[in-house]
Amino acid sequence: MPTAADMTGSGLPLAGLVAAGALMLAQVLVPQLRRGVSPGSVWFQSLAGGLAVAYVFARLLPDLAQAATAPPADLPEGLFGLLADHAFLVALAGLLAYYAVLDRAQDQDRREQRERGGIPTPWPFWASGALYLVFNLFVGYLLVHQVRPGPTELVLYTVALSARYLAGEIALRDQDPYSYDRLGRWILAAGVLAGWGLGAAIDLGDAAVSVFSALLTGSIILTSLKQQLPAAGQVRLSVFAGACLAFTALLLAL
Repeated sequence: MPTAADMTGSGLPLAGLVAAGALMLAQVLVPQLRRGVSPGSVWFQSLAGGLAVAYVFARLLPDLAQAATAPPADLPEGLFGLLADHAFLVALAGLLAYYAVLDRAQDQDRREQRERGGIPTPWPFWASGALYLVFNLFVGYLLVHQVRPGPTELVLYTVALSARYLAGEIALRDQDPYSYDRLGRWILAAGVLAGWGLGAAIDLGDAAVSVFSALLTGSIILTSLKQQLPAAGQVRLSVFAGACLAFTALLLAL
């Protein structure tokens, strides 16, 4: 895997800034997009989910497998080195942590709703928002320190993450439109820029790239699939499968 230092010196931080701008714009424009995507338009969720899942299985997981099978001498010492040597467990930990936070927030919401007579609480919105903020920091950092270098890979990464943002944050906004429009979307968009700034200023090494990619993998799998379960009624199988297969074919061809 190319070193982060090599990619930092290749001019990619500027390209990464452009990509960060595109991701930030997608989040800032969620309220306007929401007006054109009705709550019943599950095709959009399925399309976005298909793109994100394809990226996970055709790019992120193979890259994690390659990093996990690297010779021990290539792995740096320290915490990131130790975690990178168990990247799949880090991905699992990311998924479980994401799940645990959301489950805790929903439990708290249900308890307080019973006490308040069914009035919704802000717990689910702010818990989800905090997770998205961490997610965005990783995304921004990986815009600079790509696992696979090159403008084509940067475009594919941006497309996959933009789709995930639009679908995921439309669902987030539906929980509390006022808070999202007034403050939430700006904080989340700034998270991408902050992650890019961290990546441009600091090279944490290839092990950190593997760890951040693993955490990103776990969160994408959970957020993409939770709305696509048949029992949830929020899935168009033909759209989800078609988008997943088509984007997978594109990723494998490039």
